[in-house]
Amino acid sequence: MDRMEDEALWKIAQSRKTVADMERYNILLDRNQEGTLTDAERTELTALRTEADCFMLRKAQAAALLRWRGHHVPLP
Repeated sequence: MDRMEDEALWKIAQSRKTVADMERYNILLDRNQEGTLTDAERTELTALRTEADCFMLRKAQAAALLRWRGHHVPLP
């Protein structure tokens, strides 16, 4: 990411998950707390967690690079 242009980093830093993605994730989290997840849903939840972790790490890295380059990046 350190070789990316500022514009591309801003797009990453300002990106958001869709409402549909977040709703599905929350539904699966609720079912997990209730202990009613199927094996397929458990696999889906694990994949969504991994995807969310990577998404947030990319956003954080983009913001850090922008700050290092002298840009003001507001806190979320």
